[in-house]
Amino acid sequence: MLRDLRVQRFALIDDLHLAFGPRLNVLTGETGAGKSILLDAVTLVLGGRASPDVVRSGCEDAVVEASFDVAAQSTAAEALAAMGYPQDDDLVVQRVVSTTGKGRVYVNGRPVTVSALAQVTGHLIDLHSQHDYQSLLRADTPLTVLDAFAQVDDLRRDLRAAWSEWTALDQAQSSQSAREFVRAREIALLAHDVEELERAAVQPDEAAALERERAVLRHAERLHAASRAAYARLAEQDDGVLDGARAIAAEVKAAAALDPRLAEASELASSAMVQLQELAATLQRYGERGEPDEGRLDAIESRLADLQRLRRKFGVEGDELAGLAAQKREQLVALETEVESSLTLGSRAAEARRCMEELAEQLHQRRGEASVRLAGLVDVELARLRMSARLHVEVAPVDDRGTIGPLGRDRVDFLIKTNPGEPAKSLRKVASGGELSRVMLGLKSVLASVDSAPTLIFDEADAGVGGAVAEVVGRRLRAIADHRQVLCVTHLPQVASGAQTHILVEKTIDRGRTNTTARRLTERERVREVARMLAGEEITATALRHAEEMIRLVSAPQQETPEPRERVRPGNTSSRLGARA
Repeated sequence: MLRDLRVQRFALIDDLHLAFGPRLNVLTGETGAGKSILLDAVTLVLGGRASPDVVRSGCEDAVVEASFDVAAQSTAAEALAAMGYPQDDDLVVQRVVSTTGKGRVYVNGRPVTVSALAQVTGHLIDLHSQHDYQSLLRADTPLTVLDAFAQVDDLRRDLRAAWSEWTALDQAQSSQSAREFVRAREIALLAHDVEELERAAVQPDEAAALERERAVLRHAERLHAASRAAYARLAEQDDGVLDGARAIAAEVKAAAALDPRLAEASELASSAMVQLQELAATLQRYGERGEPDEGRLDAIESRLADLQRLRRKFGVEGDELAGLAAQKREQLVALETEVESSLTLGSRAAEARRCMEELAEQLHQRRGEASVRLAGLVDVELARLRMSARLHVEVAPVDDRGTIGPLGRDRVDFLIKTNPGEPAKSLRKVASGGELSRVMLGLKSVLASVDSAPTLIFDEADAGVGGAVAEVVGRRLRAIADHRQVLCVTHLPQVASGAQTHILVEKTIDRGRTNTTARRLTERERVREVARMLAGEEITATALRHAEEMIRLVSAPQQETPEPRERVRPGNTSSRLGARA
C-alpha cells in the first residue's frame, strides 16, 4: 500500500508530506485547492509523462517521492525481484523533474528508467480519474474489464502468440503463392538448360584443346613434309647429320682416352648423338603417319561452333561454360526445395490456425461464463448504489466471417436496462455522467476481488450523484477499503463521512505566493470539514450535528444486500443475453 507521499516544488506545492492510512483515505477541499495537483504527482510515481511545466515557478526542479509497503509474493514483489532488487517490505520511489526537460527516476536509491518504474508501480496503484469513467464509453473497455474479471491473462497471452505465429506463416504462404507461377516457369527453364548443358558435357579447357587440334589438322600436309625433310637431312642423305655426329663422337672419345680433360666433351658428344637419334626416330614416325582424317576436322569445327553458341546463349566467356551445368543444377535444386518448403509451410500454417482457433474458442467460452457472473455481481452493486438498472454483458463475434484477432474472435459491450419493459441498450448510448460513475464504482467493487493492485485511487467517484445515492457511494467505497487501501477525492459530505483517514487540501497565500498544503484531520476537525461541505463557509451548530450524524450513519455496518439474481448459463452468449432484454 501507499504509506506516504512527499511533494516538493511541484506546481503550487512548495513542500508537502502526507501519511496515508491502510483503509479509506478521503481528500477534500475547496474547488481549486489543488487536489488534482496531488493526483498529478501520484501519476508521476506511476511512470506518467513528466513536463518541465510542473516545476514550481522560480525553482530548478520538482521532486515527488512515495514510499510503499510491498507484500511478499505479490506481483509487485515479483517485478522487483526480476529487476534485481532484494526482497524487502519497503519500497521508495523518487521522481525528479527538471526545468531543462531532463528527469531522474530512482527505485530504492537506484536509478532506473521510467518504463522500469511503471512495471513496478503499475502493480501497486490502480488510479481512476474522471476520464477513466468516460473510458467506459470506449469500445475496447468492456472487453478489457471482462477479461480482467475472467482472469484469462495466460489464455490471452497464448492466443496472441498463436495469432502472431499464424499471421507470419500465412503471410509467408501468401508470398510463396504469389510467385508460384513465376517459380514454375523458372523451374521449367532451368530444367531445360540443365538438360542441354549436361548433354553437351563441356569439359574444362575443351575449346582450347580443340582449337589446337584444328590448327594441326589444317596444316597436316605442311607438317608431314617438314618432318620428312628434316629426317632426310638427319639420316638419309650422304654425310648426313647423324653420320657427322657419329664421326665427331668417335673422334672426341679417342681424344678423351689420351687426355682425361676431354672426358666431359666425350660424354656431351655421346649424349648429343643419342638425342639426334631420338629426334630422327620421332621425325620418321611423324612423317610415316597416314593422311589426316578430314571427318575429324569437320567434327572439331562443329563442336567449336556448338560451344560458341552455348557461350552466347548463356552469356559466359572462355572456360566458364564448363562449370555452368553444375551452377544451373544447384539453382534448380534450390527452387525445387522451395516448392517442398511451400508445401511444408502450408501444413504449418494450417496447424497454427487450428491451434489459434482452439484457443479463441476456449477464450470465448471463458468470456461467456464470466459475462453472466460479472453482470449478476454488478447488478447487486448497482442495487446497493440505488440504481434500478440491470447490466447485460454481451459477448458476440467480431464479424460474420469469424475473424480472429490477437484478442480472439469476440467483441464485448456493456448493455444497460434502466427501465422495466424497455430493451437493454449500449451503455455508450444511454448512460448519464452519474450513471457512468456508479457503474464504474460497481465494476471496481466486483473487480476488487481479482485486482492485484493493493491501492485504488478514485478521483471523484461520486461525480453526478448526490443525496442518498452519495451516502451509498460512501458506504461502498468504505466496503472496498475493507479489502485494500482506497484513496478518494470527493466534494460530497456523504462520501467524506466514510473516511477512516481524512485529508484536507487547502490553498494559502503567504507573502504574495500561492501554496497548496494538505494535512490529516483530527476527529474534531473532520466533523467541521464535513459540516463545511454540508453548510458552506458558515458552520452552525446544526451543521455540526448533521455532520456528526452523517459520519455515524455512513460508518455504520451495512445491512444485508440481495444475492445476485439467477442467470442463464451461456451457450450462444450473445443471443441468450439479448433474449433477456
